[in-house]
Amino acid sequence: MYVADVGRSWLNHPWKTKSKLITSQDEIKELLDYGITEVVVDTDKSAAETDAAARQSAPGKTGEGVTPEGKAGRTAPNKARPAPKAPPLHPAPDAVSAVEMELPKAGKAYNKALDTSKALVAACRMNKKIELQAVQENVDELVESVSRNRDALMALMKLRHFDDYTYTHSLNVSVLAISTGKSLGLSDKDLKVLGMGTMFHDLGKARIPGHILNKPGKLSDEEFVIMRNHAALSGQIIQEQHLQVEDLVYKIARHHHERIDGSGYPDGLEGGAIPPLVTICGLSDVYDALTSDRVYHKGRSPHEALKFIYSLRGTHFQAEWVDRFVQSVGIYPPGTLVQLNSEQTAVVMDINQNALHAPLVKLIADPTGMLYSRPKLMDLNNASEARGLKIKKVLSRDETGIDTSYYFNPPKE
Repeated sequence: MYVADVGRSWLNHPWKTKSKLITSQDEIKELLDYGITEVVVDTDKSAAETDAAARQSAPGKTGEGVTPEGKAGRTAPNKARPAPKAPPLHPAPDAVSAVEMELPKAGKAYNKALDTSKALVAACRMNKKIELQAVQENVDELVESVSRNRDALMALMKLRHFDDYTYTHSLNVSVLAISTGKSLGLSDKDLKVLGMGTMFHDLGKARIPGHILNKPGKLSDEEFVIMRNHAALSGQIIQEQHLQVEDLVYKIARHHHERIDGSGYPDGLEGGAIPPLVTICGLSDVYDALTSDRVYHKGRSPHEALKFIYSLRGTHFQAEWVDRFVQSVGIYPPGTLVQLNSEQTAVVMDINQNALHAPLVKLIADPTGMLYSRPKLMDLNNASEARGLKIKKVLSRDETGIDTSYYFNPPKE
């Protein structure tokens, strides 16, 4: 049987994916060991997978299977299985993805939050009162957008380019963290706490001298000490302003550079002393810093950034949290330009979290580089639709000259 959902967040069940084809009694025992006694089964996928397995077995033989009662037994005869449904038709050339439908609302939420991010920095620089209610309202809108479609705001991060990293970084980290939290099954309350903490996490940089903050070269030892102080200053600002926020908001702001091996700052926390929401902020902070264009370096590709984060697995961050973050962000985030094995060019539109290597893409150019007049959506995880197509490599905007934002235009209402 193909288990589509176990009714738990990823943190509380034994698999690295939400869904899975059950092929052994041991896998059922794993679920039971976690106290899971009920699951949602996708009968269509179960039938298709089971029939495929049956075709591979020897003629006249029946393999060991799993009965509806969850006990090992003989597989049911083929005639008892429901026939697989016909494969879906290819989407129409003007079909739109779920990301495109959410983009207008996501754009409004992002722009408002960006204005608030600028106001936050200005207030801290001039020692003025922070408008807490405005931040809370913006975070609420971000959470609502992610709840409707978690990839739309992620796409905006990749598609939009702003000159001032100071303002966009905290907002992008907030988007990444909320999206990751949503994929982990966190409650709206926790998502809002996470959103508030990440919006505040770099406030301390407003008190770092500009010549250090924006220095294009390597910082001296003395300058690095000053720069590291921004995390403690972020927490200090929350206390000085007497902001009525959850204690975890303060902890996210102060401790987002703490690492489980004790190598972080400002307090050298280790292991379990670092709350999960702080870890999510820390991972999101590293990812956005690596993928953003800065004064002193060009942003890395998502592939390169995730590879670097994976190198921190088990040292700076708990292994399972790194795995969950990678799965949430996706190997190919929305807006990524890719080349398929057919040499066609495509833009990633949606992440398929059960098959990160096979997202929903929009085909935009033929093998010669000629742009299609009517790009077509294609689900690379749908075998009958993709027909062997898969991603060959990631392309950069510089080498193609293609502005991927053009392909994220929803139909006008």
